[in-house]
Amino acid sequence: MKNLPLLLGTLAVTAALIFGVVSSFSNSGAKQEPVDQAQLLSAAPHVKGAADAKVTIVEFSDFQCPACKATNPLVEKVANLYPDQVRVIFRHFPLSSIHSNARLAAQATEVAAQDGKFWEYHDLLFEEQLTWSQLEKKEEYIEQLASYAEELGIDKDNFLERIESDHIKSLVTEDLTAGGRLNINATPTLYVNGQPISASQLMQMVESIINN
Repeated sequence: MKNLPLLLGTLAVTAALIFGVVSSFSNSGAKQEPVDQAQLLSAAPHVKGAADAKVTIVEFSDFQCPACKATNPLVEKVANLYPDQVRVIFRHFPLSSIHSNARLAAQATEVAAQDGKFWEYHDLLFEEQLTWSQLEKKEEYIEQLASYAEELGIDKDNFLERIESDHIKSLVTEDLTAGGRLNINATPTLYVNGQPISASQLMQMVESIINN
């Protein structure tokens, strides 16, 4: 077969891509050592769940990361199954070197947060990831982000005025700095009560804590 080398090469590339996604989904981007919970929660405003919950999940995430999109429904499932016993805290960690649109996406959620719409915008970005992540022109991309804000009832002009403000940028930088102190180098990075875990371990670990 004349095309056999080409076919084998294509299969090898495909296998490598699949392995990359699976690896990023399965492995945490932090050292596998427990972390002081206070360090994880410092200056972390995006919280869903009761303050006295038995389980606290902290996620450092990148809105343009495919593995983060895949992890999001798992985190939601756990939170919905145990609404009184689990709280979820989201922290930004956009990997701008490989995801050129991630930083602005994070900033967009911070604008939405000022209008009480952080989680709604968070969910919308993951749902529409394939659409906005491929936009290359900045003006077109920001316009797309503004259209998502409008869908959620946020004033478009006001959104556009704020998305690149120094204050909004600083909120994302705070999370990046916090992640850097923890030696995070990949997303998603998950902690359950201070213990770094992979997404595949999440349900089992949460249920173990709740049942003990």
